[in-house]
Amino acid sequence: MDMNESIKDNPLDKSEFGALPRLFPERSFVSEGAAVIVDQPLSTFQKILLTTDGTVTDLIALYTGEPIKVKKIGQKMFLSDNRQNFFCPPETPLLERNVLLCGASKNYLYAESVFVIGLLSRSIQYKLLETDCPIGLMWKEEKLDMYRDILGHKTEICDTVAAYFDVPPQTPIISRTYSIYHRGKILGTITEKFPITYFRRAM
Repeated sequence: MDMNESIKDNPLDKSEFGALPRLFPERSFVSEGAAVIVDQPLSTFQKILLTTDGTVTDLIALYTGEPIKVKKIGQKMFLSDNRQNFFCPPETPLLERNVLLCGASKNYLYAESVFVIGLLSRSIQYKLLETDCPIGLMWKEEKLDMYRDILGHKTEICDTVAAYFDVPPQTPIISRTYSIYHRGKILGTITEKFPITYFRRAM
């Protein structure tokens, strides 16, 4: 199924949150499942997570009532190809980083980021490679003026992501992908994913 077709039936409330953002080709995302159409509406908090222009870590902490930590589960360096040609030339060194946002005993959100490593300060490069520090906290510590441009939303079946959560493998996974801008340049992209059964409690 073409992702630009499936997004037409995305359960986001268009009347409340405006028109859905554009989508880049499916190969632009790091890890993929099969796109699906889900009839059930999203909760208010799910919509907030998908449309906020701020960090989701603090929002999840407020919703769950517990401190949220970052657990890094993977990273690698690689050279860009046509999947990243909308924000960097071919063969640009990139860093992919995979993390979970966790509470005391539960994973709440999976995130994968791809950054142009050469556009980041030495301090941020070190923290990305050697620590579990949240990327949003790094921006704050260096007082960097960042903004997000949401590229698209998706609902998919992805058992590799579902495995990080307390859900069956065929549970639909909701995601959003956005670019991170600094001084007019795209530093990279971040994709955030969580099961459709999470964050459904009324606020």
